[in-house]
This record gives sequence, C-alpha cells and structure tokens, in this order.
Amino acid sequence: MRTPQDYKNLLEKTAIYAKMGSWEVDLIKKKIFWSDVTKNIHEVEPDFTPNFETAFSFYKDPASADLISKSFQIAIDECKTYDVKLKITTAKNNEIWVRAIGIPLIENGECVSIYGLFQNIDEEERKTQELHRQLQFVNDFFLNTNMGIIVADVDGNILKSNRGFLKLLGYTPREIKKITFRDFTHPEDLEESIIGFQKLISGKISAFTTEKRYLKKNKEVAYVYVVLSCIRDENNEPFQLLGQVVDLSEQYKSKQKLESYLNITTDQNQRLLNFAHIVSHNLKSHSGNLKMLLELLEIENDDLKDHELMPLFSQAVDSLGETIKHLNEVVLVQTSDRKNFQTLNLSEYIYNCIDSLSALIKIEEAHFDFEVNEELSIDAIPAYLESILLNLITNAIKYKSLKRPLNIKIVTSKKNGFVILQIEDNGLGIDLEQNESKLFGMYKTFHDHKDSRGIGLFITKNQIEAMGGLIEVDSEVDKGSTFTVKFSTNE
Repeated sequence: MRTPQDYKNLLEKTAIYAKMGSWEVDLIKKKIFWSDVTKNIHEVEPDFTPNFETAFSFYKDPASADLISKSFQIAIDECKTYDVKLKITTAKNNEIWVRAIGIPLIENGECVSIYGLFQNIDEEERKTQELHRQLQFVNDFFLNTNMGIIVADVDGNILKSNRGFLKLLGYTPREIKKITFRDFTHPEDLEESIIGFQKLISGKISAFTTEKRYLKKNKEVAYVYVVLSCIRDENNEPFQLLGQVVDLSEQYKSKQKLESYLNITTDQNQRLLNFAHIVSHNLKSHSGNLKMLLELLEIENDDLKDHELMPLFSQAVDSLGETIKHLNEVVLVQTSDRKNFQTLNLSEYIYNCIDSLSALIKIEEAHFDFEVNEELSIDAIPAYLESILLNLITNAIKYKSLKRPLNIKIVTSKKNGFVILQIEDNGLGIDLEQNESKLFGMYKTFHDHKDSRGIGLFITKNQIEAMGGLIEVDSEVDKGSTFTVKFSTNE
C-alpha cells in the first residue's frame, strides 16, 4: 500500500512534467518548501527560502490575500483540500493569476502539513476575462441597443429578441415567441422575404438585406431595413438566423413630406416660369405697339414733336422695353439646358472679349495684366460665358477711379475641381459692409454712374449659377474689387 509520502513524490514528478510548481508547509517544523517551478512563478532567486511572512507577502491583492488565508486556515482546521484562483504580485512586481491547490496531510486526526501545486494561469485567465468582457458587451449591446436584433430558428420562429425589436413592433417577450416573421411582415413584401430567406438557408447568399414593411401589433406600418445572416454548425448546416432591424419610419415620413414639398415647389416654379413667359411675351408685344404708335403719332402730328410731354412718353416707352428685355434675359437663364453646354477654352473667350472692347479700353486708357492658363477649358453655354466676361470687364472699366490709372488683372487657375477666373481692378470699390447682401440683386446700384442699371451683376450671377458655378467678390472702397468666378468641371 502506498504511503502519503509516495503520493507526495508522485505529485512532485507529475508537476514537473506538467510545468506546475509544488510546495509544502510543515506545520510541525514551521518550514516551507517551494519547488524550482514555484520559485520561477514567483520570480525569486533559486536560493530563495520562503517563510510564513514572505510567502503571504506576494498576495497584495486584498481579495486574493483574504481567499488564500481563509482557504489555508480551513485546510488546517477542517482538513479540507482547496483549489483556488488567485492574483499575486511577483518579486519583479508583475501581477499575474495563479492556481493554488492545497492538500492537508493528516496524522492521528490532526493536520501536520499541507502540500500542493502552484500553476501560472495568467495567460489563460486574462483570455477568459477578456472573453467574459466581450460576451458582456455583446449581451449589453443585444439587450439595450435601439436597433432591433432577433435570433430565430430556420423555420422563422423567434427564439430571442432585444428591447429594440420589441419596442419597434409593440410585442412583449412572451408574445413575440408565439409568432413567426410571416406574421409581422407586410403581405405585399412577404414573397420577396421568403425568396431571400430560402436563398440564405440554401447558402446561395451569405446575407439577405432588404428594405421592407412590418406590421406592428397595433396594425400600424413600420418601414425597416433588415440584415439577415445564417449561423451554421460544424457540419455547415444552418441552425439559427441572426437578424438586425433598423427602423426607417421617421426617414420615410420625412421623405414623403420632402417629395410632397418638392412636387409643390416644382409645380409652383413651373407656374411662375409660364407666367414669366406669358408676361414677357405679351409685354414685349404691347411695348412694341406703344413705341410704334408713338412714332406714328409724331409723324402725323409734327406739332407734337415740340410738346414737352413727348420726350417723357418716349423715355417711358424705352424704359419699358429695356425692362422687358431684362425680364427675357432672366427667363432664358432659368430655362438653360445641359444640351446647350459646350467645352470652351476659357483663354480664347477672354482674349476675344478684350478684342471686342478694344475701343473702350483705348479711350479709358485701361492697362491689363494677364496670368491666364491657355490649357483650361470649361463646360459652359457660349452666350453665357461671353455675357459674364463682358459684364465683369466692362464694370471694371466703367467704375474706374479718377485718382489713378486703371489697372485690370485677369487670372485663371484650377483648384479643388473648379476652374477659377479672377478679375481684379483698382477702381472705386464697393462698401461690402453696407451692400454685400444686395450686391447681386436686381436693379441694385452702388455708384452714381450714368449707365448704371443694376441688372448686369444680377444676370451674371444667374448665368454662372445656371451653369453650376458660383461668384464671390472681395472689395474695398477706393481701392478696387476682385470678382472670383468658380466654374464647375466634370473632371
């Protein structure tokens, strides 16, 4: 028959092969023995000799210190074996998890020593704790996220659902387990759902995603986005389904309102455009008739030519004609079509504009500086580009300062997907603090110039925006202005 010493020797040999340290506490001689593996776990020197005080000093974690003390005392008092997980702080100040097994040795009914095993389980324990934290996170996410999450069997029966899904449909946890997805899927969406469901189960697709409608418990319709995936066993056989459901009801309501507003706005815009066409066409006819009648009246009544009211009538008719012309220009801008766009070399149009204004440039003694990239092209309507350049350059000339020679600088570049045109002058400038909000308004003027009509910049801005671009201005009174036009490109 084996003696206790035989078992102790066998335990020590087993521990070496299993890379587990052994230890013994002789309660009679008050001595403690640690094997080399146990010393290595504690990260002490090979000649380290533990005693009761130093042995327990490695348990700096309060919970572990309390557990080992109680376990050791119970082993002595009640002769009970213990197997516990503890946290120790090694001699090199490393905090690790260990497993301690203690076996009391009984002689004449009294515990005379305790021996056992000591194992470093830090890596395994930390992995276990991390797994526990991840599982806890997943469980918390499953239960508390606003997104609906369900687990179902391959027949579509709900096995588990979170608060988000229950809140979406209005069912209790007990009620939801009594129905299948067929019961809350909108009848018109059921066939598509069944087809996707079958493809997922058969493995033809890895996930089934769709927008569909659910019927709530109170029969209201919920618009949802569903992602359904299949969980398979070790034989690749489907045994559960995981569904993620996002409630899109509010977005659908907003979309429906937006579409309604858009339809109303489109209809109103079309009515306004038709009205503008009718008004501009009819007024043009009436204006032409008035001008012709005025001319006939003057021809048939020579004495009226000297009447003081005739020049006023003539001026009023001319002003009406000019206003109608402006209205027609605005209508034409608003009805521009992409089919009228052409790829245009910007530098060619700039130089052509300068040539067409050569007489005015000579009279006003304007000096030009050019930093123009001759390779840059834009998609634009030719007539609009001519009008934009003509308006901006003539404005720079028209509103020159009498205090200094007129200098105009034209720069082109490309940046952030835009072709940029800058026209800089040293003229009168504009007080932007007072006028910025109305700068591009219709019939807004900022200088007492005899030719100012307040329509040029309005038309220019509309033409630029109709082609997908934008215009900005930087100006200072009596120093000059810089107009920056950004033309969009398809590149």
